[in-house]
Amino acid sequence: MPQMSQVLRERAIGMLTARMSTRAVARELNVHFSTISRLQRHFREFGSTSNRPHNHRPRVTTPALDPHIQHLHLQDRLRPVTRTAAATIDLHNQRISAQTVRNQLREAHLHARRPHRGLDLTAVRRCNRLEWANDHIRWRLALWRGVLFTDESWFSMYRANGRQRVNIVDRVAHGGGGVMVWAGKCNGQPTQVHFIDGILNEQR
Repeated sequence: MPQMSQVLRERAIGMLTARMSTRAVARELNVHFSTISRLQRHFREFGSTSNRPHNHRPRVTTPALDPHIQHLHLQDRLRPVTRTAAATIDLHNQRISAQTVRNQLREAHLHARRPHRGLDLTAVRRCNRLEWANDHIRWRLALWRGVLFTDESWFSMYRANGRQRVNIVDRVAHGGGGVMVWAGKCNGQPTQVHFIDGILNEQR
């Protein structure tokens, strides 16, 4: 690649991104148009303006292919990355690996988030559960009818809440907001779902 400073390379790519022609960028930076043409081709191939030697593998996908991989994979968030990699061959006639799909999604801040399946049963929690069970082991139905089991959950509208695959939007101010819901169950009969305005504390 032609010897240009990193500042000039980034400036040239910015002009090309703004839809300036190769010759116009070359005139503006006072370099030959073939220099800008090779820089543009290098950026499309490797996604970088640097020509310094590196020890990592060259980038397989192009900036034009990356959004297609994201859209294809997010159509079904349960889709394995192997299926996304295979489908890319049909769309773009380019073979990529499942690890390439994982790397590309990670670069786009797309992470697989699954529901938490249960508490991590530490030694203290095991003791607390055993103690609670021993205290209630002889309870009959009449006593259980007076117990209300409740739980609340916060549903985020804009950022990752650990329940689904999302694209985090950094421009949403103050977290983007959400809604807190509360419900309970007693003797087989559920309560209505209540939307909590504000903070849910013990008194409320």
